[in-house]
Amino acid sequence: MKVELTKTQVVNEGDAIPKKLGAFIKMFLKRHPWSLVMFSIFVLYEAFIPSVNAYLLKMIIDGVLSTVNQLNLLLAAIIVPAVLYVCVQIFMNIIYSFYRYVHLQFYPKIKSDIAGTTYHYLSQHSYRYFNDHFSGSLSKKIFDLCIGVEALLQIATHSILPKVLAVLFSSIVSYTVHPLFGVMLFLWAITYISLSYLMSYHSERLSYATSEAGNAMNGKLVDSIVNMMSAKLFANLKHEEAVVFNSINNLMEKDRALQWYLLKANCVQGVLIAILIAMMLAGLVYGRVHNIVTVGDFALILTLSSAIANNIYNIGEEILRFAKEVGNCRQALNIIVEPHEIQDKPHAVELKVPKGKIVFDNVQFQYQNAEPLFENKTVTIEPGQKVGLVGHSGGGKSTFVNLILRLFEVNNGRILIDDCDIKDVTQQSLRMNIGMIPQDPSLFHRTLFENIQYGQTEATEDEVIEAAKKAHAHEFIKNLPQGYGALVGERGVKLSGGQRQRIAIARAFLKNAPILILDEATSQLDSVTEKYIQESLWTLMQGKTTLVIAHRLSTLLHMDRILVFDKGKIVEDGTHQALLEKNGFYAELWRAQVGGFLLDRE
Repeated sequence: MKVELTKTQVVNEGDAIPKKLGAFIKMFLKRHPWSLVMFSIFVLYEAFIPSVNAYLLKMIIDGVLSTVNQLNLLLAAIIVPAVLYVCVQIFMNIIYSFYRYVHLQFYPKIKSDIAGTTYHYLSQHSYRYFNDHFSGSLSKKIFDLCIGVEALLQIATHSILPKVLAVLFSSIVSYTVHPLFGVMLFLWAITYISLSYLMSYHSERLSYATSEAGNAMNGKLVDSIVNMMSAKLFANLKHEEAVVFNSINNLMEKDRALQWYLLKANCVQGVLIAILIAMMLAGLVYGRVHNIVTVGDFALILTLSSAIANNIYNIGEEILRFAKEVGNCRQALNIIVEPHEIQDKPHAVELKVPKGKIVFDNVQFQYQNAEPLFENKTVTIEPGQKVGLVGHSGGGKSTFVNLILRLFEVNNGRILIDDCDIKDVTQQSLRMNIGMIPQDPSLFHRTLFENIQYGQTEATEDEVIEAAKKAHAHEFIKNLPQGYGALVGERGVKLSGGQRQRIAIARAFLKNAPILILDEATSQLDSVTEKYIQESLWTLMQGKTTLVIAHRLSTLLHMDRILVFDKGKIVEDGTHQALLEKNGFYAELWRAQVGGFLLDRE
């Protein structure tokens, strides 16, 4: 099954994601200019509505009071404002329906853009990055950004900007009744919005802390669920409950602090609104007593004050909610948009592997906060050679192949494939030319067919089945009720370890890369199946440069060469027989085997 990206989901390799939230949102808004124009029209219209409605109501009331018991004069006085009043309501419904249409067109697209872009950026992170973060937390951060940015834009265009402009227009209309009302309303609004803005700073900090606590809780929860069988087998369910409940309680405390602060802020806002209504009422009573304002003016100011009070109260709440969403988005963005540890050079080329020669040229490497593992390592693996890698755990075997895959960056020196430095080629093309069969393969929660086809996504059904037959996976697949359409469960949990390994081997057959790496590829197979697969693997190795990591030394008898690792150094290099005759470290390992496996060194 071929999977294709939609036009809006295509991401250029050179695209960078800004770490500042404002620049991040702007990057996506620039892709939808017409939607922004429509939103701007809606914002202006919604801002005008309270002032227009109140002014038309004033005209109607003044017209009614000035033409008592004179129907013709009454109709003449109120017909225009009354018709306009009705038309405003009808037009508002049309505008709002159009806004909803633009909303439905715009937000799904921008959320799709954000999800696609952030996932692409996330996928370029290094092996170390994914080891340092919970997978469940990372997926939640993408979701938080999609939902958070949508909320921020909605709050800005539907709640804050229209209401701020409405206050400005209302102040102007109030000023026409009497300058005092306009000045009072404007100064009060400035005070209210300023206080809400200042309170939002602390709200954002509390929100950021709450988001971090939620991220930690989600990670603990996912980690515990993924390892639930271990918790059961070790009878540690109570311990897991304590770990998860502690993280839940921490989130609850952070969230409670945030909600308590929001409650206090809302109380302050409520008091300010009561002050506004009291000031306006006092001014209106004084103005009416002294014939400064008409009855219509009285209704106009009260209507505007009530509408603005409600709008302003909503602005205060929305500013606090806006700050909360900003905190969530910033926290998510800070995690996702870390600088990539391993990057392609600006003009990296596609790797071509006509031969498969691998050279370590004075390579120096060490893990973070650790002693150097490789120092000036120089070794050449000739094209088509089948090389075994042996040694105690921690000796450097896995690091050796991970550096070839460029999962880690060397600190000094070069790694060459067919005389081409792997730093000068794209990571994609490098790994396209390397087939990897890991010791503990992880499968997607998809069908068996899709998991095998992952080795070559363009492969036909016949090619997939042929690869499965070579890996001796066809025998168990055909006996399943759904056959190749059977779902394997998360990470392949519905399959046995040996079955998962056969699927991984089938992938390698299908990929047919010129360089092959086997990491204990048959360790989870029974002896009979291993015999058949060893024969198939030997066929697969022909014409390929092959590296085989093995603790079962009997699997390396026919290797062209064996590299013996000890504490990062290659202490011996030769064929199985030559190394036995040398009677050195390898011979010691061979004699120390129990059941065909290496004993760990004390």
